[in-house]
Amino acid sequence: MATAAPPPAPADFVEYAARRLRPLAYAARQLHGDDASAEALARELLVLVALRWTRLRAADEEYHAEPGAAADRYLHRLFEREARDAAPRHRVRLDLDRTPAERWDGLAADPADEAGALWTRGRALVRRRLLLAGGIAGAALAAAGIREWSRRGGTDEFTVRPFPSPRSVSPSVVIDVPGVERLPDAGEQARAPRALVDRLPRELVPPTAPESLPTLSERPVGQALALLVPDRSAYVLALGRDGSWCRVDSVEERVGARLEEGSLSPDGSYAAFTETAGVRVVDLATGRARSYPRGPLAMSWVAPGLLLLGVDALMDVATGRLLPVPLDARDVAAVRRAPGPERPEALVEVLSGDASGGPAVLRRTDLATRRRRSFVITGDGARHLGPFLGAGFTVAGTGGLVARRCIPHDLMAGAAVAVLEPGTGALRRVLAVDEAVAGELRLLGWLDRRRLLLSCTGGQGVPPGLWRRVLAWDLRDGRLGLVATAPGTGALSLADLAGAV
Repeated sequence: MATAAPPPAPADFVEYAARRLRPLAYAARQLHGDDASAEALARELLVLVALRWTRLRAADEEYHAEPGAAADRYLHRLFEREARDAAPRHRVRLDLDRTPAERWDGLAADPADEAGALWTRGRALVRRRLLLAGGIAGAALAAAGIREWSRRGGTDEFTVRPFPSPRSVSPSVVIDVPGVERLPDAGEQARAPRALVDRLPRELVPPTAPESLPTLSERPVGQALALLVPDRSAYVLALGRDGSWCRVDSVEERVGARLEEGSLSPDGSYAAFTETAGVRVVDLATGRARSYPRGPLAMSWVAPGLLLLGVDALMDVATGRLLPVPLDARDVAAVRRAPGPERPEALVEVLSGDASGGPAVLRRTDLATRRRRSFVITGDGARHLGPFLGAGFTVAGTGGLVARRCIPHDLMAGAAVAVLEPGTGALRRVLAVDEAVAGELRLLGWLDRRRLLLSCTGGQGVPPGLWRRVLAWDLRDGRLGLVATAPGTGALSLADLAGAV
């Protein structure tokens, strides 16, 4: 049966892509150093814009913004992620209004022709069902597909192995891929046994509307168990250890301030929000806040009072003093179960393989001796690990583990969780997640030394009121426990729950 041809590219997308392609390629060349890689990256990112064009255009209309404003913001986010992965020696800035004078032999002479080809490629990827989830996670999955398509010359069909049938119906299901388990659908998650956590309510729902809650500056919480952004809300809410809720008012007027899974410090005393050019740190005991510049990498709490802002920038948040960290850390895992606020013994990074086919690695740096060791990630399921995303979390001390989310290869899954030994890079467990069925996945930390905290939003068979589930995945037997539920799809961050189990 013949496949219908994709519809022609909308005129507004063609006009947008034609304007942005060359400035994007120019900035990409600063990352990769050669024209071919720069052109490929520029195309990949614009295909991702094409896939979300309808929503981006609707956002401009809703907020009465200039046409293309939402697409520009999305491009900047995608480019920042690529810059973090590339880790250039110098800061690379994307200037979409720049008009490079250089000729690009690999790009079509007519930018409109190139834009039309990008739109067609994006529609083809949708038909092949490679984009299984929205947001940056979906973007990374599509980018992996585009890279593979480009590597094969764009002539053959890109195929993905279907998810094998499960062998059992236990909470985390073993599938017919060595070393890989599967997260069950949302309905099964909601029926999982309760995992009781002291002081953390079973339903993360404030008692009143967010705008009616007291502000943090009026009523500081001291230490928070959770930070939550309610659905369709601009507010960030803090849940104190006494069960009270308040609004974190010191970030309400900050343009671009964003709550992430690793925003809350392990002891719940501070909250760090990423901004366009820095980090906004809020003292939850006083409500006071300060902004700090940061380098082109993800922030990370490496101890209860120590926030890694960038290269050579480990900050003691109580004093604002910077401690030297002479290394090019990129994706340092946030530390949980730490015995105190002291400087950690080591920093652990879980890094994606490079564009040339290099393997994924775990990198460990001893801070006392400055000795660095890199381990190729090995074990059953290692070949399925794709680009790593979001915050990683590690358990401090001997016998601890480190976990990070990724986009898997060769599995019909939108995401996966890799659990590794931080001293060797050995892969202990892989949990594959079909996000259309199980919900959009995020990591939230560790409940204890052997139970990993997951957040799943949406999915199939979701009962009313259980749109988001906070789950504890037991690495000893693969069983799941339902820790809490929350409405909506806004961001969520948890403190270290050590001692609360």
